[in-house]
Amino acid sequence: MAKKKAAKKAAAPEYATKKLCSQPQPIVQTFDPGVSEARAGFILSNNKKWVNGTDIKYMFIEGAKAQCDVVRQSFKDWKALGIGLTFTEVTNVEESMVRIGFDQTDGSWSYVGRDVLTIARPNRTMNFGWDLTTTYGKTTALHEIGHTLGFQHEHQSPFAGISWNTDAVIAEFSGPPNNWSVSSIQSNILSKLSPNGLNGSQWDPASIMEYEFGPGLILAPAPYQQGIFPPGVLSPQDIAGVRSIYPPIKPATITKLSVLQSVPIAALSGGQADFTFTPTISRKYTIQTFGEMDTVMVISEQVKKQVIHLAGDDDSGTDKNARIRLPLVKGRTYLINVRVLFSSAQNSGGIVVV
Repeated sequence: MAKKKAAKKAAAPEYATKKLCSQPQPIVQTFDPGVSEARAGFILSNNKKWVNGTDIKYMFIEGAKAQCDVVRQSFKDWKALGIGLTFTEVTNVEESMVRIGFDQTDGSWSYVGRDVLTIARPNRTMNFGWDLTTTYGKTTALHEIGHTLGFQHEHQSPFAGISWNTDAVIAEFSGPPNNWSVSSIQSNILSKLSPNGLNGSQWDPASIMEYEFGPGLILAPAPYQQGIFPPGVLSPQDIAGVRSIYPPIKPATITKLSVLQSVPIAALSGGQADFTFTPTISRKYTIQTFGEMDTVMVISEQVKKQVIHLAGDDDSGTDKNARIRLPLVKGRTYLINVRVLFSSAQNSGGIVVV
């Protein structure tokens, strides 16, 4: 009697073999009881975004050239959208804002937006835990840079309306290849982000910030019961969103400041006002905002083709205003960018140099 052939085990579908981004615990801003819910909501929806015009300096702590080149190209892809941020690779850890590692035992992740500035040097702010030279590797690089730009996981948006099959999600992601703890599954998938901490109100299942999910994990909306399969590239909504938050800064919109002449900050919550100041004598100057608004103010200097960050101050959620005192040099031009996190009304504050 002929022996029966052993049944060939079906290969696991591709989505079930992919490791996914596992975020560090976010840094949560807290407020004094006197800060209204509306004010706190505006601050939280804007506080992780960079001041537009920032030159984000990144460095590689380690990594083979082929892996690093994928990340370099992904920064270029984001920049090619015509945004107001720039990205410069540096080799000096003291200059770096973003520090990138390739620890294969630590998964892929990045801190979100300006949270990277709270991470002590020389610690990593971004890591890649698998090969980036594949199509999925390129998707991963774009995704992690998206976090660095201030974007969260799309499937955790409260506007998505996702109802999870919790037991199935835990079973799926507690096993290989991710092998996450229940708390990691909760923080990366099941927990919904606060509406107060988000810009916009529309879920984008095609976003580069969306995970890929197989069938049986989502109970609703009904069209996604068979899974979510984003294309792994920047979606039209990704592109529109990043351009809206970081539009190119046009010279015509930049206001020149003079000593002891206050200028109103016309931007509303989530907007930005941009200024320049050219000292007529070399000395220490104080640049400060005033009025009823929450701001992040950054001062930098354009040296040839490089933007040199000099100082910044964040007054959000406090009773003080942003204030920076620096020695400035006669004849040099300094850039002052003010991101308004909350303003109760247009022209509710201003800026002055003394």
